[in-house]
Amino acid sequence: MNLANKITLVRILLIPLIVLLLLLTPAPLVNYEGLQILEKANLEIGNYSLPITYLVAGVLFIIASLTDMLDGYVARKYKMVTNFGKFFDSIADKLLTNAILVIFACFKILPIWMCVILVSRDFIIDVVRQILATSSVVMAANQMGRIRATAEMVGLSLLFFVGLQCWSNWSEFDWLNQVILIPMYLTTVLSILSAGIYIHANRKVLFDSSVEKNNEKKSK
Repeated sequence: MNLANKITLVRILLIPLIVLLLLLTPAPLVNYEGLQILEKANLEIGNYSLPITYLVAGVLFIIASLTDMLDGYVARKYKMVTNFGKFFDSIADKLLTNAILVIFACFKILPIWMCVILVSRDFIIDVVRQILATSSVVMAANQMGRIRATAEMVGLSLLFFVGLQCWSNWSEFDWLNQVILIPMYLTTVLSILSAGIYIHANRKVLFDSSVEKNNEKKSK
């Protein structure tokens, strides 16, 4: 296993640890008890109270996010691209972000509708990739997709440290909470737009029946 694959593997191994830290933490917003011994294990400054588990999980999430850029850079620079890397790099990204999205939505740190859109978008893009693969078409990442991924990582990172769970006097629709959610609102808009661009760019393969007929002829 080369260096790029090892970096990808580290990201995969960090995912259950991050999820475990979040699930062990009591969540008063939804009356989730978690591990009661951790109820007062917080970093407190005035009205701000950050659970230590969120602090550790947030740092690990940032490290995992940075490995996403690092493994791709190492693989390309040192020609370490492998089938393992191509498959598990993408899977690790989706497992990491979607797991956090679901937990944050369940704990009311993130709007549920936003979680549904973002997770559904990933599912749709994966389906499109599978369809294109049957026609030997490789879906290249577009610039908007890269910006979306960056905004999502930044937005989720912020929610670990200054999300709704950290403030005793905030409500879900408090203006300051809405300001903190701006990167995630941007992510949602870019997710819809980038998915539309992907589908539009490959519409001929996706919707043109003649392409499918040609593929059937080739298979014969």
